[in-house]
Amino acid sequence: MPRRILIVDDEPAVTQALHTLLAQAGYEVGVAHSGPQALQSLTPPPDLIILDVMLPEMDGYEVCRRLRAQPQHIPVVMLTARSEPIDKLLGLELGADLYLTKPFAPPELLAHLKAIFRLLDAHGARGEGLPLTCGPLTLWDVQHRVEVDGHPIELTPKEYELLRVFMQHPGRAFGRETLLRQVWGYEFSGDSRTVDVHVQRLRAKIESDPAQPQLLCTVRGLGYRLVAPPATS
Repeated sequence: MPRRILIVDDEPAVTQALHTLLAQAGYEVGVAHSGPQALQSLTPPPDLIILDVMLPEMDGYEVCRRLRAQPQHIPVVMLTARSEPIDKLLGLELGADLYLTKPFAPPELLAHLKAIFRLLDAHGARGEGLPLTCGPLTLWDVQHRVEVDGHPIELTPKEYELLRVFMQHPGRAFGRETLLRQVWGYEFSGDSRTVDVHVQRLRAKIESDPAQPQLLCTVRGLGYRLVAPPATS
Protein backbone atom coordinates (compact mmCIF):
# COMPACT_ATOMS: atom_id res chain seq x y z
CA MET A 1 0.00 0.00 0.00
CA PRO A 2 1.48 3.41 -0.92
CA ARG A 3 2.32 5.91 1.78
CA ARG A 4 -0.27 8.65 2.19
CA ILE A 5 1.03 12.22 2.41
CA LEU A 6 -1.14 15.22 3.30
CA ILE A 7 -0.08 18.57 1.79
CA VAL A 8 -1.22 21.59 3.81
CA ASP A 9 -0.72 24.78 1.80
CA ASP A 10 -2.97 27.55 0.51
CA GLU A 11 -0.95 28.35 -2.64
CA PRO A 12 -2.48 26.48 -5.61
CA ALA A 13 0.77 26.52 -7.59
CA VAL A 14 2.67 24.96 -4.69
CA THR A 15 0.07 22.30 -3.93
CA GLN A 16 -0.18 21.35 -7.61
CA ALA A 17 3.61 21.07 -7.98
CA LEU A 18 3.91 19.01 -4.79
CA HIS A 19 0.96 16.82 -5.74
CA THR A 20 2.51 16.03 -9.11
CA LEU A 21 5.96 15.40 -7.62
CA LEU A 22 4.71 13.09 -4.88
CA ALA A 23 2.23 11.21 -7.06
CA GLN A 24 4.96 10.52 -9.60
CA ALA A 25 7.13 9.21 -6.76
CA GLY A 26 4.43 6.68 -5.89
CA TYR A 27 2.76 8.37 -2.90
CA GLU A 28 -0.95 8.74 -2.29
CA VAL A 29 -1.55 12.46 -1.90
CA GLY A 30 -4.20 14.52 -0.10
CA VAL A 31 -4.48 18.31 0.07
CA ALA A 32 -5.75 20.71 2.73
CA HIS A 33 -5.82 24.47 2.19
CA SER A 34 -6.07 25.70 5.79
CA GLY A 35 -5.13 24.70 9.31
CA PRO A 36 -8.64 23.67 10.40
CA GLN A 37 -9.09 21.67 7.19
CA ALA A 38 -5.81 19.88 7.87
CA LEU A 39 -6.89 18.90 11.39
CA GLN A 40 -10.15 17.56 9.96
CA SER A 41 -8.22 15.40 7.46
CA LEU A 42 -6.62 13.07 9.99
CA THR A 43 -9.07 10.17 9.65
CA PRO A 44 -7.53 7.96 8.54
CA PRO A 45 -4.26 9.56 9.64
CA PRO A 46 -1.74 10.27 6.87
CA ASP A 47 1.72 8.74 7.05
CA LEU A 48 3.31 12.20 6.83
CA ILE A 49 2.23 15.85 6.62
CA ILE A 50 3.93 18.54 4.53
CA LEU A 51 2.96 21.75 6.30
CA ASP A 52 3.24 25.40 5.30
CA VAL A 53 3.58 27.99 8.07
CA MET A 54 1.64 30.91 6.56
CA LEU A 55 -1.88 29.51 6.38
CA PRO A 56 -5.32 31.15 6.64
CA GLU A 57 -7.35 30.86 9.85
CA MET A 58 -4.60 28.99 11.77
CA ASP A 59 -0.88 29.13 11.05
CA GLY A 60 1.32 26.07 10.62
CA TYR A 61 2.92 26.49 14.04
CA GLU A 62 -0.46 26.13 15.73
CA VAL A 63 -1.35 23.17 13.51
CA CYS A 64 1.91 21.47 14.50
CA ARG A 65 1.29 22.24 18.17
CA ARG A 66 -2.16 20.63 17.99
CA LEU A 67 -0.82 17.61 16.14
CA ARG A 68 1.77 17.03 18.86
CA ALA A 69 -0.97 17.20 21.50
CA GLN A 70 -2.43 14.02 20.00
CA PRO A 71 -1.21 10.57 21.08
CA GLN A 72 -0.25 9.38 17.59
CA HIS A 73 2.98 10.78 16.15
CA ILE A 74 2.57 11.80 12.50
CA PRO A 75 5.84 12.99 10.94
CA VAL A 76 5.66 16.67 9.96
CA VAL A 77 7.80 18.36 7.33
CA MET A 78 7.48 22.14 7.44
CA LEU A 79 7.96 23.55 3.94
CA THR A 80 7.76 27.34 4.04
CA ALA A 81 9.13 30.60 2.73
CA ARG A 82 10.01 31.71 6.28
CA SER A 83 13.76 31.17 6.44
CA GLU A 84 14.90 33.05 9.56
CA PRO A 85 16.74 30.85 12.10
CA ILE A 86 14.19 31.74 14.79
CA ASP A 87 11.38 30.44 12.53
CA LYS A 88 13.19 27.15 11.98
CA LEU A 89 13.97 26.77 15.68
CA LEU A 90 10.35 27.44 16.61
CA GLY A 91 9.09 24.88 14.11
CA LEU A 92 11.46 22.20 15.39
CA GLU A 93 10.70 22.98 19.03
CA LEU A 94 6.98 22.61 18.34
CA GLY A 95 7.61 19.12 17.03
CA ALA A 96 8.32 19.34 13.29
CA ASP A 97 10.55 16.48 12.15
CA LEU A 98 12.09 18.56 9.36
CA TYR A 99 12.09 22.24 8.34
CA LEU A 100 12.75 23.11 4.67
CA THR A 101 12.49 26.51 3.00
CA LYS A 102 10.99 27.48 -0.32
CA PRO A 103 12.12 27.35 -3.06
CA PHE A 104 13.11 23.72 -2.55
CA ALA A 105 14.89 21.18 -4.71
CA PRO A 106 12.45 18.33 -5.51
CA PRO A 107 15.15 15.60 -5.27
CA GLU A 108 16.14 16.91 -1.82
CA LEU A 109 12.55 16.77 -0.57
CA LEU A 110 12.07 13.24 -1.90
CA ALA A 111 15.34 12.12 -0.30
CA HIS A 112 14.24 13.53 3.07
CA LEU A 113 10.88 11.77 2.82
CA LYS A 114 12.56 8.45 2.08
CA ALA A 115 14.88 8.94 5.07
CA ILE A 116 11.93 9.65 7.39
CA PHE A 117 10.05 6.58 6.19
CA ARG A 118 13.17 4.41 6.54
CA LEU A 119 13.45 5.53 10.17
CA LEU A 120 9.76 4.85 10.71
CA ASP A 121 10.06 1.37 9.20
CA ALA A 122 13.21 0.52 11.17
CA HIS A 123 11.68 1.37 14.52
CA GLY A 124 8.35 -0.22 13.60
CA ALA A 125 10.12 -3.47 12.65
CA ARG A 126 11.63 -3.61 16.14
CA GLY A 127 8.24 -2.98 17.72
CA GLU A 128 9.42 0.34 19.11
CA GLY A 129 7.27 2.81 17.18
CA LEU A 130 8.68 6.15 16.11
CA PRO A 131 10.65 7.60 19.04
CA LEU A 132 10.17 11.03 20.53
CA THR A 133 13.32 13.10 20.08
CA CYS A 134 14.48 16.47 21.39
CA GLY A 135 18.14 17.45 21.07
CA PRO A 136 20.19 14.65 22.65
CA LEU A 137 17.09 12.98 24.13
CA THR A 138 15.35 9.98 22.59
CA LEU A 139 12.36 8.25 24.18
CA TRP A 140 10.83 4.95 23.01
CA ASP A 141 7.44 4.80 24.69
CA VAL A 142 6.62 1.16 23.84
CA GLN A 143 9.87 -0.03 25.40
CA HIS A 144 9.79 2.57 28.18
CA ARG A 145 13.38 3.45 27.25
CA VAL A 146 15.24 6.78 27.29
CA GLU A 147 18.66 7.63 25.88
CA VAL A 148 20.82 10.73 26.20
CA ASP A 149 23.29 11.10 23.34
CA GLY A 150 22.76 7.40 22.59
CA HIS A 151 23.42 6.26 26.16
CA PRO A 152 20.51 4.66 28.10
CA ILE A 153 19.52 6.17 31.43
CA GLU A 154 17.39 4.82 34.27
CA LEU A 155 14.34 6.85 35.32
CA THR A 156 11.77 6.31 38.02
CA PRO A 157 8.16 5.95 36.77
CA LYS A 158 7.30 9.57 37.64
CA GLU A 159 10.53 10.91 36.13
CA TYR A 160 9.72 9.01 32.96
CA GLU A 161 6.13 10.27 32.81
CA LEU A 162 7.32 13.83 33.43
CA LEU A 163 9.91 13.65 30.66
CA ARG A 164 7.40 12.11 28.25
CA VAL A 165 5.00 15.02 28.79
CA PHE A 166 7.78 17.50 28.02
CA MET A 167 8.96 15.56 24.97
CA GLN A 168 5.45 15.30 23.56
CA HIS A 169 5.30 19.11 23.60
CA PRO A 170 8.82 20.51 23.09
CA GLY A 171 8.97 24.27 23.50
CA ARG A 172 5.71 24.47 25.46
CA ALA A 173 5.82 26.07 28.90
CA PHE A 174 4.07 23.98 31.57
CA GLY A 175 2.83 25.34 34.88
CA ARG A 176 3.39 23.22 37.98
CA GLU A 177 -0.34 22.64 38.47
CA THR A 178 -0.69 21.42 34.89
CA LEU A 179 2.17 18.98 35.38
CA LEU A 180 0.63 17.74 38.63
CA ARG A 181 -2.62 16.96 36.79
CA GLN A 182 -0.95 15.28 33.81
CA VAL A 183 1.67 13.23 35.68
CA TRP A 184 0.22 12.65 39.14
CA GLY A 185 -3.47 12.78 38.25
CA TYR A 186 -6.35 15.11 39.06
CA GLU A 187 -6.80 13.64 42.54
CA PHE A 188 -3.21 14.28 43.62
CA SER A 189 -3.29 16.56 46.66
CA GLY A 190 0.44 17.04 47.20
CA ASP A 191 2.39 20.28 47.20
CA SER A 192 3.37 21.63 43.77
CA ARG A 193 6.97 21.62 45.00
CA THR A 194 6.81 17.89 44.25
CA VAL A 195 7.22 18.92 40.60
CA ASP A 196 10.33 20.94 41.45
CA VAL A 197 11.91 17.99 43.23
CA HIS A 198 11.29 15.65 40.29
CA VAL A 199 12.56 18.22 37.78
CA GLN A 200 15.79 18.54 39.76
CA ARG A 201 16.20 14.75 39.76
CA LEU A 202 15.44 14.60 36.04
CA ARG A 203 17.99 17.34 35.31
CA ALA A 204 20.63 15.36 37.16
CA LYS A 205 20.13 12.54 34.64
CA ILE A 206 19.68 14.39 31.34
CA GLU A 207 21.71 17.61 31.67
CA SER A 208 25.46 17.80 31.11
CA ASP A 209 25.52 20.46 33.86
CA PRO A 210 22.40 20.23 36.06
CA ALA A 211 23.33 23.50 37.79
CA GLN A 212 23.00 25.31 34.45
CA PRO A 213 20.27 23.40 32.59
CA GLN A 214 20.16 23.79 28.82
CA LEU A 215 17.35 21.32 28.09
CA LEU A 216 14.82 21.44 30.91
CA CYS A 217 14.65 25.17 31.57
CA THR A 218 12.78 27.17 34.19
CA VAL A 219 10.05 29.55 33.01
CA ARG A 220 10.10 32.26 35.65
CA GLY A 221 6.81 32.61 37.48
CA LEU A 222 5.22 29.62 35.75
CA GLY A 223 7.08 26.31 35.63
CA TYR A 224 9.27 24.56 33.07
CA ARG A 225 9.90 24.12 29.35
CA LEU A 226 11.89 21.51 27.39
CA VAL A 227 14.08 23.30 24.86
CA ALA A 228 15.85 21.63 21.93
CA PRO A 229 19.35 23.12 21.70
CA PRO A 230 20.29 24.57 18.30
CA ALA A 231 22.27 22.23 16.08
CA THR A 232 26.01 22.85 15.98
CA SER A 233 28.12 22.49 12.88
